[in-house]
Amino acid sequence: MLILSISGARKLAESSPEKNDARKQLLEMMGHRSHIDNSVELIGDLLFGFADGPMVLKTVRPAGEPLADDWSCLKSTVRAFESQCGSLAQYGMKHMRSFANICNAGILPEAMVKMAAQACTSIPTNPWSATHNGFSA
Repeated sequence: MLILSISGARKLAESSPEKNDARKQLLEMMGHRSHIDNSVELIGDLLFGFADGPMVLKTVRPAGEPLADDWSCLKSTVRAFESQCGSLAQYGMKHMRSFANICNAGILPEAMVKMAAQACTSIPTNPWSATHNGFSA
């Protein structure tokens, strides 16, 4: 979708309302993605420290092991994130391993609510961040 927006916008006249709308949508989408990435990273740093946070979030389990030990924790952790930081949307699904690793490290969803509230002081007001369509998990 991002590529289509860019390539379609290039064909429009520079000052056309359509090009301005496409540019606005592109900036909103990029802002949403940046917000999601930065929020997950900050939560990892708050939970595990700046040295260990990125390593814990990116840990990959050996083949044959499940992504999460506790699927209920994973679902609750994703909902905690989205309630404080906005919808993951399709783009944010790439962080599902990070949320599973948070649960696998023994972090309870209640703690995730507190960390997400610290990391996300507001939810962006773009269509991708809205949770009115429900939660991702």
